[in-house]
Amino acid sequence: MVSYERMTKILDILSKRKMISTIQLESLMYCSTSTLRRDLIQLEKDGKIIRTHGEVRLVTTNNVEYTYDSRKQEETSGKKHIAETASTFLTDNQSIFIDSSSTAAMLVPYFANLQNLRVITNGIEIARQLNNYDNITLFFCGGHIDYGTNSALGDFAIHFINNFHADICFMSCRGLDRFGAYEANYNQALLKQQMIANADVTVLLADSSKFNTSHYFKLSNYNVIDYIITNEAPVDSFQDTVTKECEILW
Repeated sequence: MVSYERMTKILDILSKRKMISTIQLESLMYCSTSTLRRDLIQLEKDGKIIRTHGEVRLVTTNNVEYTYDSRKQEETSGKKHIAETASTFLTDNQSIFIDSSSTAAMLVPYFANLQNLRVITNGIEIARQLNNYDNITLFFCGGHIDYGTNSALGDFAIHFINNFHADICFMSCRGLDRFGAYEANYNQALLKQQMIANADVTVLLADSSKFNTSHYFKLSNYNVIDYIITNEAPVDSFQDTVTKECEILW
């Protein structure tokens, strides 16, 4: 069996089981450990599977965090609208948490004309842009940088965030439903939870494509979010539930 046929069979098995141990998969594939490993490495590079601790999972929209470059291309006009609305929360002399999301990055140009800002971020691209502004005292998290995330994450980054208090926090998420906001990457969620805990006001930035989608790791309930800013009016059922906890702007 050639490599392409093996990988097709692996994906067929995972489409039925969703998750399987590499030992079980090896027995079903009738191939050597080294051969299977090469195929799994290639499938992971292609974004088809996720390998973790002797198990293999099929990638779905609920368990994958897309790379920063791909996220940057999504809903661009909607993100610009969100950033314009969010910019009204910016004032001189603020301390600001801003996460590594492509939506939050749209806010960066609005920082240029303000005075005496202190910004704390885990976003590589956001930090690079803000480093050009002499009106900002910039702090960047240390931590592990996962491939394609454009983010410093993990325990180091969380401990770093815990050294600061912010007047306001701007962050995005991977999905929202009437029960809460979600992330596809639990390390992203844990860091953002620390930002929320250490900020006076939290503003969640989410374009309309993220509504009514849940992911496997819950970021927060709405009682710890002060504002949700989006680009279109959410459905009435979402508004009826969520506006009891926080304000929605669009």
